[in-house]
Amino acid sequence: MSSRRWTRTIAAITSGAVVAATMVGAGVTVVMGQLEGNITALDVSAQTGETAPETTSLVIDEDTGEQTPFNVLLMGSDTRQGAGNKGYGSRSKFGDAERSDTTILLHVSADRTRATAVSVPRDTLITLPVCTTADGKDVGGYQGKFNEAFMIGGPGCAMKAVEEMSGLDLTNFMVIDFGGFKRIVEALGGVEVCLTEPVNDSLSGLKLDAGLQTVNGEQALAFVRTRKELGDGSDTSRIRRQQAFLSSMARKVLSAGTLLNPAALVGVLNAATQSLTADPQLANIENLRDLAVSMQDLRPGDITFTTMPWYPAGDGANVLQNKKKAKPLWNSIKEDTAWPPKKSTDQPLLRAEPETIRVKVLNGTGVTGAGKKAKKLLRAEGFNVVEVGNAKDNAYTTTTVLYDPEWDVSAKTLIYSANAASEAVPGQGQTMTIIVGPDFTAAKPVSISAALKDNTANVNTADESFCAS
Repeated sequence: MSSRRWTRTIAAITSGAVVAATMVGAGVTVVMGQLEGNITALDVSAQTGETAPETTSLVIDEDTGEQTPFNVLLMGSDTRQGAGNKGYGSRSKFGDAERSDTTILLHVSADRTRATAVSVPRDTLITLPVCTTADGKDVGGYQGKFNEAFMIGGPGCAMKAVEEMSGLDLTNFMVIDFGGFKRIVEALGGVEVCLTEPVNDSLSGLKLDAGLQTVNGEQALAFVRTRKELGDGSDTSRIRRQQAFLSSMARKVLSAGTLLNPAALVGVLNAATQSLTADPQLANIENLRDLAVSMQDLRPGDITFTTMPWYPAGDGANVLQNKKKAKPLWNSIKEDTAWPPKKSTDQPLLRAEPETIRVKVLNGTGVTGAGKKAKKLLRAEGFNVVEVGNAKDNAYTTTTVLYDPEWDVSAKTLIYSANAASEAVPGQGQTMTIIVGPDFTAAKPVSISAALKDNTANVNTADESFCAS
């Protein structure tokens, strides 16, 4: 496993801890003074042509006095210099040049009710922006991989690349090296992950059974950097697994066990910020505190992870931005609207279409024909009903969906449509079981956004626990 591949995991892991840690509101205010000086400030205005003064608020627009949206570009660095960054690749082979192989654009709405984290595949072919190298030369203007922008001109050049791809104006960034990764996971006491299949990868050293388990330190890093032994071996497949890890990490950071434990909270914040470089405005500890307080009501279900829409470049390795499908996503950030767009105000975020869901119907009412009626109603909404029978117990007063936790994304669609209660049954498999109670009278229509039908988007919220391949 090359050292460069480690970098793809770093932004996904450590930025998740930093971002989640800023969402704890008053708890951060108490310990923020202890973090003074942890963050390294870096002015990139020579690359971007603009910067926000260190004392300018991250929260309030000084002209209007109103709370503003917040955008930050999260990047990883594969530097092998500094504490904890050695042993993951040869400096003689890769040199001292830093690269960013995973990049996440985080948008937080002005009203602080939602956040969207967009992963940009590192293998996206783009026209690289013209940037100034460390020795003063202007380089760029040719086609190359997106992650080369960071190598040419650091975080400022990567910001220019994202601006040109998205049409957004960016000011704030965070760069995190992989030296702090293990400290963050260990400060959290491990992070829960789930695999659809066992893995024994000699390259990364990862050896895990299928199903739920808690990983710590080296094992956690191996989980997110493994590539060829999981999924289809692509970088975009690994992004999906990293997003699952980020979701789990956000839940752990925002749990009562962390927020109500001062020692644990300080440990996580210290581990995260010690490995962080940011623009001067974001590195200002008072600005970071104010940002944290403004985001204190965000919870995992308010955080949506997605991937910039893409399509294969045709060379068997790289991808291209799907500009038509990406435009609505970038516009939602520019206009500060919800992503994915919601067609119904009373429908939660649903990603699995009814046609993809196998359902076994059991009559739990004791009334003859109730199961067949439910089958007809569910099939009318597109569900694939494969079996109808009678429940062992006819005392069900509430319709209940039994589902395997590995298929909870699909279960959400059925639970919503049937307006049912739910019960997780590990090992049940892909087919859902719905036990029909007397309260079942109709199946509600399900509207899946066109954005969610694009299998490159990988949309999920941080409150979802799902098994990744």
